[in-house]
Amino acid sequence: MKPLRSLSRYFVAFSLVAGAAHAGGSLAEDIAAALARGETRITIPPGEHRLAEPIRLNGLRDVTIDGRGATLVFTEMKNGGILVTDCEGLTLSGFTVDFDPLPFTQGTVESIDAEKREVTFQLHDGYPDLAAHFLTGRAHVFSPDTLSWKPNAADIYATEARALTPRRGVLRFSPNKGEEFASFAVGDHVVLDHRHSRGLRAERCRDLRIEGVTFWSAPSIAVIARFMDGKNVFSYSIRRGPTPAGATMPRLLSVSADGLNYAYARTGPVIEHCDFSFMGDDSVNLHGIAFFVAKSEGNTVWLLRPYAEEAFATVIAPGDEVLGLAAGNFDVTGRARVSSFSTETNPPGDFSALAARTWRSVAVKGGRLTVYRLELDAPLALGEGDFLEIPAIAAPGYVIRDNRFAHHRARGLRLMSSDGLVENNVFEDIKQSAITLGAEFAFHREAGWVRDVVVRGNTLRRVAHDPALRRPTAYMPGAISVFHRGESPDLPRAAAKHERLRIEDNVIEDTAGPAIHVYQADDVVIARNRIARSNLVPAPRAGERHGLTTDGPVRVEHSSNVRVEP
Repeated sequence: MKPLRSLSRYFVAFSLVAGAAHAGGSLAEDIAAALARGETRITIPPGEHRLAEPIRLNGLRDVTIDGRGATLVFTEMKNGGILVTDCEGLTLSGFTVDFDPLPFTQGTVESIDAEKREVTFQLHDGYPDLAAHFLTGRAHVFSPDTLSWKPNAADIYATEARALTPRRGVLRFSPNKGEEFASFAVGDHVVLDHRHSRGLRAERCRDLRIEGVTFWSAPSIAVIARFMDGKNVFSYSIRRGPTPAGATMPRLLSVSADGLNYAYARTGPVIEHCDFSFMGDDSVNLHGIAFFVAKSEGNTVWLLRPYAEEAFATVIAPGDEVLGLAAGNFDVTGRARVSSFSTETNPPGDFSALAARTWRSVAVKGGRLTVYRLELDAPLALGEGDFLEIPAIAAPGYVIRDNRFAHHRARGLRLMSSDGLVENNVFEDIKQSAITLGAEFAFHREAGWVRDVVVRGNTLRRVAHDPALRRPTAYMPGAISVFHRGESPDLPRAAAKHERLRIEDNVIEDTAGPAIHVYQADDVVIARNRIARSNLVPAPRAGERHGLTTDGPVRVEHSSNVRVEP
């Protein structure tokens, strides 16, 4: 990682309203004064602190902020939470993060109209009204008996969501969404979440530690980290917070999206002794980037991103390996090394029309575009529409050990990074796969090809029951899945494979499909795994569009040099 800018100056900004009383000035002033005195250990007073603006920590070196007994309640969903930038050796510990108003609302299904394909629900007392930001169509179905995700219910993306009154709403489903509509029954609980902003965001940091922090809610990802280096250690909790004032039903959701999303980093995280539950998305997502190629000429490649300029130049270094990826199936077409990387100030053409055709996601705002210039030590056979990845910035060298991940949507670990150890974790009641190894090149443009990972000594119970894993389009049907997916299963299969993987000494129980499914891999050892009650839900067509079969506890397909031991 390139050196951080000077850390001799610091910047801390808090804004407090109706905060807990404590000696001295405001909390922000007390922290700034302590730093000015050269103190390196700052204590946030116990109690509830209500924050109208985000906390910004910029350029701190070897500082600990200890908030044991303190709860930070952010009152602005669109720009709240904690922003940490250009820090080295920063430790954050002990405090709890929450939002008020909550970034989700919840209610109970009161009627279902089969003819109109509509689900009508009434909100629970004490939870936010049906504001526009909750009416995206995204929803979660919870069981009234367990107060967790309803078993075998699909992910919900309604065709239309509308408010009948501030406290009563309707989800409407088009005829092609029959599986989603059938997931509801009268009396089920429904949650509508909001995803914008963050719990904590760290950028361009090294040797960051987050220890003993608890997240009760966040309007998106609990912790998002980008452009990191050094040893970054995460040991924190995510759980549902206390029942709000005026409510009789407990909270059904914790944070709206991932527990930890860590990417574009030269070093992977150390994730130990975490306890994540009831999130609206994955527990952990580690990945690199699939850069889109706009033009290639000799040793020069121009790359597009549909965002404002990002800090890739701080983590991409001369000598880093570059993999050329074919459009469509993302096969590896060549290898070279970085000579230099920079933001292009004078692009060789107007790429705005190309960007508009390429990125159609509603999450990408039109008109934003950055062109990067990559100089290679040798030319690659790349053209417009191809991709490339740089494994050195895909968070390599991670450790995920002695954690618990439970009761949440999507996947437990979504791992697209190499040189990793996943050991002695517990996964329980997770909708999709507990552990996946493989890139999401096709939609999210997240890289990459995975190598040298050990998955050992983990316990998996009641995972991978999402009906999406039983569809013909399923590509990660196992509780532990190694996979590859291109833009379409009709394209030629890539020759590249994930390499040197070990899946051993795991306990896997009560899964809808295979306990272990390995697809598109080479040099794999599957050994001494104890499997009980796999393939509980027959799904003879699961994965057929990708040429997969799922009829046994361990399935290996389109792979080579795989050794399966009892």
